[in-house]
Amino acid sequence: MLLQRGRHAKRNFYILAVLIPILLVSALFVMIGIAPFGPHNLLVSDLSTQYLQFFSELKRQLTHFSFSGYSFLMSLGDSLVPIYAYYLLSPLNIIILFFGNAQLPVAIDLIIWIKLILCSISMSWFLAKKYQAYDLMAVYGGVAYGLCGFVSMYFYDLMWLDALIWLPVMVYGLEKLYYRGKPAIYIIGLIAIIMTNFYMGYIICIFNVLYLAFLIKKNQPFNLTFTQNLDANRSQITRFIWYSLLSAMSSAVVLVPTAISMLATGKKNLLSANFLFKGTFGLSFPVNLGVGGNDFAGRLVHNPSFFTGSLFIIGSVVYFFSKFISKRDKQAAGILIGGIFVGMWFLPFNTIWHMMQQPAGFPFRMVFLFSFAIIMITYEGYLQGMFAEEKLLIRSSIGIAAAILIGYVFANIEGQKLMEFRFDIPQLSVRNIVFAFVVGFMIVTAIAMVGVGKHQRISTIFLGFILAAELGLNFMIATDGVPFGNQKDFEQTYAQSTKKIGAVEKRYRSDDGFYRFLVINKPFRNLFKVPYNGYNDSFLYRNHGISSYSSTLNANTHHVLGDLGFSTRNIRRIDLLGGTTITNYFFGLKYFYFIGNQSPHLTVRKQTSGLGFMANDQIQHLKLKRSRAFDNLNHFVQAVSGTNKQYLVKPTIVSTAKYVTRDYFGYKVQFMANTKGPHYLYIPRTRLIGVSFYVNGQKLSNLYSGLGTEMIPMGYMQKGQVSTVTIHANKELSKIPQDLSGINMTNLRRVEAYQNAHKFKLQQPNQLNEHGAHFKGHVNVSGRAKTLVLTIPFDKGWRVKVDGHQQAVKKAAGGLVGVQLSPGRHEIAFNYHIKGLLAGALVTLAGLLGLCGTAVWRRFQQKL
Repeated sequence: MLLQRGRHAKRNFYILAVLIPILLVSALFVMIGIAPFGPHNLLVSDLSTQYLQFFSELKRQLTHFSFSGYSFLMSLGDSLVPIYAYYLLSPLNIIILFFGNAQLPVAIDLIIWIKLILCSISMSWFLAKKYQAYDLMAVYGGVAYGLCGFVSMYFYDLMWLDALIWLPVMVYGLEKLYYRGKPAIYIIGLIAIIMTNFYMGYIICIFNVLYLAFLIKKNQPFNLTFTQNLDANRSQITRFIWYSLLSAMSSAVVLVPTAISMLATGKKNLLSANFLFKGTFGLSFPVNLGVGGNDFAGRLVHNPSFFTGSLFIIGSVVYFFSKFISKRDKQAAGILIGGIFVGMWFLPFNTIWHMMQQPAGFPFRMVFLFSFAIIMITYEGYLQGMFAEEKLLIRSSIGIAAAILIGYVFANIEGQKLMEFRFDIPQLSVRNIVFAFVVGFMIVTAIAMVGVGKHQRISTIFLGFILAAELGLNFMIATDGVPFGNQKDFEQTYAQSTKKIGAVEKRYRSDDGFYRFLVINKPFRNLFKVPYNGYNDSFLYRNHGISSYSSTLNANTHHVLGDLGFSTRNIRRIDLLGGTTITNYFFGLKYFYFIGNQSPHLTVRKQTSGLGFMANDQIQHLKLKRSRAFDNLNHFVQAVSGTNKQYLVKPTIVSTAKYVTRDYFGYKVQFMANTKGPHYLYIPRTRLIGVSFYVNGQKLSNLYSGLGTEMIPMGYMQKGQVSTVTIHANKELSKIPQDLSGINMTNLRRVEAYQNAHKFKLQQPNQLNEHGAHFKGHVNVSGRAKTLVLTIPFDKGWRVKVDGHQQAVKKAAGGLVGVQLSPGRHEIAFNYHIKGLLAGALVTLAGLLGLCGTAVWRRFQQKL
């Protein structure tokens, strides 16, 4: 117990608890070269496609102190509430105010650096306070927690890290609540976890139930049965439920609006396949008990990242066999650790723990709880003297090494290297050479632990160096292969892109109508060494786009755009590719700006409908069908115009052929156009990776051979023209693609001519970026077109006033906002109200009053 001697034990402990993680995390950032310690930024995975862009919007709102609950920079438009609640509520995010937009990646790196250090400090503090032992081993526990397997694999998902910081604080508070009836720290910790990330808050609330069971068992008198023990703990259980409920209620101002918003996403649907009675991982899982079990390539699909350092893996096994640990304590620890393990392994429990959904990548998001638990019991066992059991330490080390070896054997037998863009197989890719490091660390750790058991001061220090080296190596392996970005290149390219896009926006800003501006920025995309679609780049460049990628994507946006032909991989993504002449017009896609490596190219469409258009009342009854884009487009225009004319005409298929060469699978379709106009090939739900398209021998842009592309433009055809589309694919397609259709431009132009005279004229369209929740406009209504359709997703949060009178919002086109109008000119005002905000605020007020009332009542009871 190295630091317990002397009156300055606490001071020395806290100095080391802060200094060691700062030095270790900084050293790792320096070795990897992460800014601000090096030239690289962490713009990889979702940090490059989501978090950076969301932080950009947060910075704008904080800088201008202009907060809006709705944004038109998210695809068609959407509520910002779930974005804030899931990604942006960490207090540390205030750091971004001290950095320019081009330096946002550096600010994010710095936030991550601080969070990793705080995770370690928090855990060290917890161990010292819980056991009242300010020992160097508690510092080691903190460092192991701050760089555990979960952190090494997911640290760039920085919105989850706040929960790891607050978890030790909250658990300490739970212990004080259980033992002494003092709830303050538990309440503060739990509210902080829920408020900073509701998803992690949910995960940890389940853990709290397990931890309460752990405490109840740990304090069970030997003469009481299970039922009698529960009865004896009735007051503790009641306090736990009461204060947990009040804490959740106090967070309701965030929880209620977020829950309502999340119900508007595609994640509300439950899949029976996620509740099948089966395991989620096999006998290869012991690989992850040792160093280097996972790397960046397997981040989306892999076994649980159990790694917490050999010291604590060995220590947790020794705990269950040590003569110094009581049977009751072992049973209690078994409930806690076993509950976490089974919760990860058994699919229904795993699904429940992940908020009733299976993660779309980044699995086993509660595995940090396993690391927390084994660090805690190892430290407890260490204080009780179990490191003195030399033979048990050696046997446990051998046993763990053997288990890891078995894991490697099964990983090599069962494992398949994770194929690019394929996520439906177990990720069991391992580097067998790493097992040598596993054995080496096991041996030297066991030797050092034996020395610690003999109270050898040098062994304790040596153990710390071993642990630091092991954690560092694991972090390096976990980040091996990460396509880090170059921060200097980012700053230069971002500045150039902002200048180019801003110049175009300024040039056309005098236009008094709303428009959407699609940008494909090749130099910016080329900054990333993995496929980058720029889903959320509208936040960076302030242009109204149509693409989006977020766990909070509105289901109506996904449904309408996907069913009309826009590319979509899953319920979280909509790409800007997939538009047609029809969707370009009705969704206001006026500008298409391609910034190439050489000169940029701007396409300007003369007419679009803007933000809204008048439609026949049939639009309120239109139902779009999945994977039937051409039918949906035809029915969409028919519903708008109130006619049965055909706006899409299928060509005649002349011939089809399939052939195989040494280099690719070939497909050829010859067709004759039956209408004059642009033609398209539709290939739904097919990953067009390594696919090239040729129309009459001319190769199409590589843009149409990317993630999720579905609607492929064939060009403008004359009626009777015979054309040939040829496809070269690296992998065999399920069938010969031949779902082709052409747009009858004569009929479509008539519809457009009517729409141009009956547009929704938006007032101050340039203010939408700052105040998307409030806008006004006017429209002239005549004929049979009496439904105003706004191309924003249907949301019950919208309140509409027509000529000063409240009007009901209707669903149009299966998922857009509609307003029923009468003939004549109308002034229309739209105001977005965050649904559940008032109710959540009232529940929060009730929760806070409940906490205050309970405190007063307890004080009154104490005086009696």
